[in-house]
Amino acid sequence: MTDFAQGFLSEQFDEVRDTVRNQYLNWRELLLQLNEQCVVTQHKLSINVNEPRELLGGALFARTLASSQAAILLLEYGLLAQAKTVLRSALESLFALAAIEAKPALALKLAQSHEANKASLADKIIQWENPDLKASISALIAEAELDKIKSNQSEKFNTYQLADHAGMKDYYLSTYVLLSFPAHASVVDLIYHLITDDYGNVIGLKNEPLLDKQEFTWAIAIEIQLLAAKAVKGIFGINCVDIQAHENALRTLIAQLDN
Repeated sequence: MTDFAQGFLSEQFDEVRDTVRNQYLNWRELLLQLNEQCVVTQHKLSINVNEPRELLGGALFARTLASSQAAILLLEYGLLAQAKTVLRSALESLFALAAIEAKPALALKLAQSHEANKASLADKIIQWENPDLKASISALIAEAELDKIKSNQSEKFNTYQLADHAGMKDYYLSTYVLLSFPAHASVVDLIYHLITDDYGNVIGLKNEPLLDKQEFTWAIAIEIQLLAAKAVKGIFGINCVDIQAHENALRTLIAQLDN
């Protein structure tokens, strides 16, 4: 086990945060600067609640930023797999945000897909087998009403479709897929918990914190916020940040990894 196996959330663990902040200082500063400017813009948005594109756009922007902020906290404590999982969630809201920016008419359809989500939930509830669970829901809604909700045929959008509408299909097939491994506890990701000897034999298990090779994840978090800022500019006509300057700063950090 690692030295941090005991007292994972104790004062000792504050050392991990300080280590990460120093080790990834430039990455963290760029991300925090970008996040701060985006959050300021978020609170300045003038949203017409009767306009689905603006209403959804504002909400999706807020969710994307909140997920990115959560990833920062997780990275600082060496919770790398968990940070990647949260950034996967951030991408799901980003794809929807970018989709309605690219195709304004899609916003109303996306809002109406709420009925499809209700139908999916009703279908799951109907399949419950535990008698206590079934009794708990029957006290709130009749089975006939659940059947009615389930029968709704409203269009439903999956993550791939939204990424495609946003013109981000390749981003889905690359970054999103890579972030899905830790989200689903895939074997390819679980190997990070194995300690091996020089011959590849497993000799133990290790827990978080994982402090090395975080750069890729910081880069994704930065890029997600930049893409969200671009989408907001298209929807609301507001410049959150100097996008080109931040893109250049990100490229510089990535280029330094190769040196």
